[in-house]
Amino acid sequence: VMESACEDANSHNNDLTASVFNETKSVSQKLFNRGAGENAVVEFVKPCPRVEWAGELKRDRHFVINTNSDDEDNLLVTVFNPNHGEGSFQDMTNDRLKKVILFYRELGDLHWSTARTEVEDDDGKPTSVEVDFAANYAEESSYGYTSMKWKLANFVSEGTYEIKIETKCDQLGGPPDIDMFGTSIISGVIDLTLPEQYGQALPLHDTVLLGEELVVVFTEPLRCEKPFTFDLQIIIEGTNYRFDREELQVVCEGRKVGFQIDPTVGIDVEQVIGKTFTVEIGKVGVDSLSNIFDANGNSIENNVKFSKTLANINLDEASSLFKFTLEDIECSDDTVGALADEVKDKIMKLLELDTSDTSRIVLSSMICENGDTVITTTTLLPPSTDGGGRSLRTTSSSSAAVGTERLHSINLFTKLRDLSQEQHQGGSRLSNPKERKMFADKDNKSDSKVGFLFNVKDLKIIASASDTKTMLTTASTLLDQEEELYKLVSSSKSGRHSMEVIMKKTDRRAILDEIEMHEDAMIEEFHTHLQLEMKMQDEAGHQREEAGRQHDEEMMREMKMHEEEMLREMKLLHVELLVVTLACIGISIGALLYLKK
Repeated sequence: VMESACEDANSHNNDLTASVFNETKSVSQKLFNRGAGENAVVEFVKPCPRVEWAGELKRDRHFVINTNSDDEDNLLVTVFNPNHGEGSFQDMTNDRLKKVILFYRELGDLHWSTARTEVEDDDGKPTSVEVDFAANYAEESSYGYTSMKWKLANFVSEGTYEIKIETKCDQLGGPPDIDMFGTSIISGVIDLTLPEQYGQALPLHDTVLLGEELVVVFTEPLRCEKPFTFDLQIIIEGTNYRFDREELQVVCEGRKVGFQIDPTVGIDVEQVIGKTFTVEIGKVGVDSLSNIFDANGNSIENNVKFSKTLANINLDEASSLFKFTLEDIECSDDTVGALADEVKDKIMKLLELDTSDTSRIVLSSMICENGDTVITTTTLLPPSTDGGGRSLRTTSSSSAAVGTERLHSINLFTKLRDLSQEQHQGGSRLSNPKERKMFADKDNKSDSKVGFLFNVKDLKIIASASDTKTMLTTASTLLDQEEELYKLVSSSKSGRHSMEVIMKKTDRRAILDEIEMHEDAMIEEFHTHLQLEMKMQDEAGHQREEAGRQHDEEMMREMKMHEEEMLREMKLLHVELLVVTLACIGISIGALLYLKK
């Protein structure tokens, strides 16, 4: 009943106004749009039914289809009907609801596509239809859950996708939620391509320095979270050295796995140089569960295997570079530079070197930490070549053996490392107590720790220029390829792994085709350049021949002209000689006649 309060005497809303009227002027009318009689009601338009994610998609808010998936051809999608108490989605199609559709699009696209599924038709044959959770082929449980398979094989290519569910109702022209409802968007990846090694292991030369980083590049980003999922093993042939991943320095980032043997851990450098070593990455051992996985969980099919040789460099000409840390020494950022001589002196005493060897120790990048620790990058240069290798001063019984040993920089580092290890264990290798006291600072004799606690790490062996040129230089024909691989590694370090662009097999084939085309173009360009150069050389030869011929002709002309000039001069001289002769004869005759008178 609808009334006007100001005109109805019985109104409870406005008694003052209604009291002035002797009789009511209101009219009552029953309004309804559904039912009749006592069951007549006014029913307003309901929004389009809601739908919600359910199952693993609701839990994970993400999906991945890879080679480890139970079903590589389909993605199971489960939705929930929050109004299942009023009826199923299929029942709601008798009212305004038309469809409950699964949509998808590749990341970055604007257009949404309708997902497809496969059902059997009336003849029992499989047929492709829309993923419609309100269709008669969708089975909704009494609890409101419906599951359908999104058909991927032959319909959806590999890549990163977004999906959503939408309910669609008869269009009434009202607000958007009246005619439709959409869930939140969920992203996921379809990746069925296995990772593979891309190119050869870097560097491309066969011989490497002990401690030099080796890099393996892959076709797509890897799963690099720690602990690493892959095994890594290095075996140095002809020795007992075998290193697992935990004993190596390993870096995994983007599309690369980089690693190196840490020469600080106690390797006999002289024993291993010149030896071949083998590398295996992936699943090492029958019982291993490890492997190389790409960012989406696909494992490599075959282990990465290769071998290289530790360069047989001349250690007497090599340098060693490492971090030297001196503890319990008062310092600051302003004064640390002035401690260089003191630090160098302590290293000299540790190594028991003569003062003439001071130039072999080079300190750089000195920093102060916590006011009591000095860290410096130290380089030990090779022994001077003019006086031969220098020897340790020793007072031990083995002085004859040690005194003849040539102290290259690697031996000196080994001595520092051994001293540091024994020092932290409470021992010392210094020759006698008197020399051990030489580390103490003269102004702080009461503090026996000053100058004693130190350690060394991060050894890098630097080969001589001649060894680097002959053993450690990549061939000129491989320089471009090596540079491209390093660029590829450096450009693939950023970005979340789930959002990385997947390199499909077709993409790889396209890249290989492009490389082959580039190589063919380079070969063709080289041949063209060679032919042009040969043609230019031929033309230059003809020009030289023509110039030579012209030069010869010019010389002949000049010689001929010179001969003619000489002949003319000789004729002139003959005439002059004849005139002089005749004159002399005339004078002689005149003189003879004069004398006869």
